[in-house]
Amino acid sequence: MLFRLCWLLLAIFLASCSGGSDSEEDHAASTFETLFEPPRPPVPIPGPADAIPWSDPDYGPEGTFGLHDFTETPTSNVHTIYLNGNAIKFAVTAGHLKAESSRYPSSSSQGKAAIFYTAYTRDELPEGTRPVTFVFNGGPGGASAVLDLNFLGPKRIDWNAPGSATLPLADNPNTLLEKTDLVFVDPVGTGYSKAVYPSRNEEFWSVDEDASVLTDFIIRYINANHRQESPKYVYGVSYGGIRAPVIGRMLLESGTAKYADKKDSKNVLTGLILNSPILDYEADCMSNDASCGGSLPTYAAVAADWGKSIELKGKPIDTIPDNVVPFVSAYNKLYDSTFSGVDNSKAPDRAKWEAFLKQPAAPPFLNRLFELTGVGKLHKPGDSAANNPWIAQPNMNSFEFSWYFDAGKDDAGKPLKLVLADGRATITFDDTDSALDRRSDFDPLAKLYQEQFIGYHSNLGYMGSNGEIIDKWDFWSHHPDDPVNPGRLVSSVPDLSESLSLKPDLKVLVQHGYYDLNTPFYQSELVLAALPEAIKVPVKLYEAGHGIGPEDGPKDKLFLYIRVRRDLEAFYDQPLPGIVLAAIRSPRPERVQP
Repeated sequence: MLFRLCWLLLAIFLASCSGGSDSEEDHAASTFETLFEPPRPPVPIPGPADAIPWSDPDYGPEGTFGLHDFTETPTSNVHTIYLNGNAIKFAVTAGHLKAESSRYPSSSSQGKAAIFYTAYTRDELPEGTRPVTFVFNGGPGGASAVLDLNFLGPKRIDWNAPGSATLPLADNPNTLLEKTDLVFVDPVGTGYSKAVYPSRNEEFWSVDEDASVLTDFIIRYINANHRQESPKYVYGVSYGGIRAPVIGRMLLESGTAKYADKKDSKNVLTGLILNSPILDYEADCMSNDASCGGSLPTYAAVAADWGKSIELKGKPIDTIPDNVVPFVSAYNKLYDSTFSGVDNSKAPDRAKWEAFLKQPAAPPFLNRLFELTGVGKLHKPGDSAANNPWIAQPNMNSFEFSWYFDAGKDDAGKPLKLVLADGRATITFDDTDSALDRRSDFDPLAKLYQEQFIGYHSNLGYMGSNGEIIDKWDFWSHHPDDPVNPGRLVSSVPDLSESLSLKPDLKVLVQHGYYDLNTPFYQSELVLAALPEAIKVPVKLYEAGHGIGPEDGPKDKLFLYIRVRRDLEAFYDQPLPGIVLAAIRSPRPERVQP
């Protein structure tokens, strides 16, 4: 099986790009022929091997803490921020808790890790009713600090402040601290988290071991801080679409058995928030030989934003899914019957596809792809793979779409390609897409913030983005008892289904950006459609890319941030024994004028 796994680490790009308005015929020629001149074959699309590596022996596969290299005594401080004219006093706590995987007996010295966390709590409020949210980044290989500072936590960097020796900070008006306490958690091999000897980091680099040790961390945190009765939420971004539902299922299956006290608590798990999630790698065409039909609405949304979708030009963004979805169904059926062999990793076979290209149905199909996505050209007799990318690769994944889309040139005349995290943004072809760049320029800022604001010091570097993890991650062993496909790639849908069966009133919020090429929104809708009718999970859509946050932005984007914050607040305010209030493809909000 070909495993074309892209680096799905959180990257937030909300800059808007406007494309030129060439005629359709001019654009059709420039899309493929200018950038990929025949008779050259299509340019190879980058994969994990092309990503820029970043490693540190402390956080590598063999990395480990000695028994005396860390302490469970945390660092704490008290601060105040001002939100909506109110003074909000809170405690910030950072440190490690030792957690263990359920794979080993508790008496064993193996299967243990020291998990680093940063917690923000309003200790003056009653713990029994005050929610607590455990926040996880994606990757796998991403630490949580990028979701704390500037995003959901109480502080953001004030880039407009005068230069000084300290990191300039301002209150974050969009923090979730008004609604919930926040615990930002770093999985093994990220942040300051490592295995504890004799275990090694790599032992926790799999779907189940990762979720198991993090589930135990949550229970240990609950016991250490007497949060047994608090409503509990798990928030996951990107790969968090796998991690959070698996943790949720493990928490519900464990119940209160490991609680130190208050074992009659009813608040084992209240809700899941899945931000830009990947839910099923088997169905993801960037990871596996699968149909890319679920990506077509995202391609169409990107093309419409650039003014390059003939069919969707000028239509409101919220009408795009309904315009494209019927075609997706036809596309997926044709993939199954005709062109799945083009992507066959063991023995590529174009025979059925080439035969289809000779039929009368081929030109309308190719033209519809062009009219929706702006990639390719209107079909003419004699066209071939040399001058039409849809003929060369009918099952175009996001990597290929980002390269083939005509995004123009920069001021120096260099051709541009789309950014995977947000198809409205561009980089030059010789730049590394942030979704493939396994380094993190944010790490020094995170470490400085921890030292200056929290008072936490470590002799380790903060590992915000560990590029070694994804290459060694075990995506296959989850649900190994699948009788239909025991070797399938991981899906969290069975875990979500089981969680909703165990707790029918579990609240679930799924958020996606229309322009996110990393985790296309309609692919999640297709995957979630497999859930039983009684436990359907809605998807909230936003004019955004990968990683949807309530942070500040340009005035013309203010409507987006207001919506995101409002939806999150409504989710927390929702009565516990209820259903998710979010509606699929909710009406487009009025834009706030600058």
